[in-house]
Amino acid sequence: MPLDRWRRPFNWTECVAPDATGEWYLVAFRSVLRASASEARLLEFDDRAFEEASGAPGFVHYLRGPIDERRQCLSFCLWDSRAHARAAAGRPAHLEATGIAHAMYERYALEFYRVRKRHGSPSFEFEPYDRPHREAA
Repeated sequence: MPLDRWRRPFNWTECVAPDATGEWYLVAFRSVLRASASEARLLEFDDRAFEEASGAPGFVHYLRGPIDERRQCLSFCLWDSRAHARAAAGRPAHLEATGIAHAMYERYALEFYRVRKRHGSPSFEFEPYDRPHREAA
């Protein structure tokens, strides 16, 4: 996915203060819902996982994307660090939500990004997390 697409659907200053600088870890969940999936059941599991994650150390923001006419969805969770995200992924409600993934989705993929905002810059930078880290010039 071109990284520019992250800038369009979401106002990043809603989850990170406009004058903030730093680096965050973004976990994106891109999915295609099965035609037979229960959206009510999915929402129930998602709500519990969100409630649990929002109280976890390092949690910054969660966006539950809409399901479009082709049953596609893009949601993401923003964390202070990869370590925080991984720790939260092992919590009970998240494990329960991942346990229904096969029944709910035709396919899904997790994507991991580094989100950075430099001092004095009004914009955010996005790059795949596993790409080598670059220091400010």
